[in-house]
Amino acid sequence: MALDVDGFAVLRSIGAHPEAFAAIALEVARTARALVLKQITAKDRGLKSVRDIRAAVGPEAFSLITDGMSDAQIKALALKLDRHNPELKTANEAARRLHVLALAGGVAEPMEKSKSVRKRTPLKKTEAPLDPASRIQFSSAGAIRRR
Repeated sequence: MALDVDGFAVLRSIGAHPEAFAAIALEVARTARALVLKQITAKDRGLKSVRDIRAAVGPEAFSLITDGMSDAQIKALALKLDRHNPELKTANEAARRLHVLALAGGVAEPMEKSKSVRKRTPLKKTEAPLDPASRIQFSSAGAIRRR
């Protein structure tokens, strides 16, 4: 049975001693960004999780990471975090990016599901529609009744 290394402990050590790992500094930054991005965009993660991630990495690092996200990733994240906001579907990329940052920072909250107009209920089988002859009042249409 192979033992595995504690990745969090190793990453903490790399962060605590950056001078010892100067040759891989660029790779550490890329990997850190990729890991955070993977966690933010995970399907089972919601707004609370994104806010926790922002608190853990800090607002500046979180902002830099979201700035590096593609427009498609930002759109998907914005729609996932605020799925009942109709404006997000037509908003531009900059507006979506700002909205994601506002949601993650706790400045904005997702929209509640709007109450839709009640749908018409279909006629029940016991309620038969009236035939046209019984619905039309000939006298109101100017017809003269003959006897």
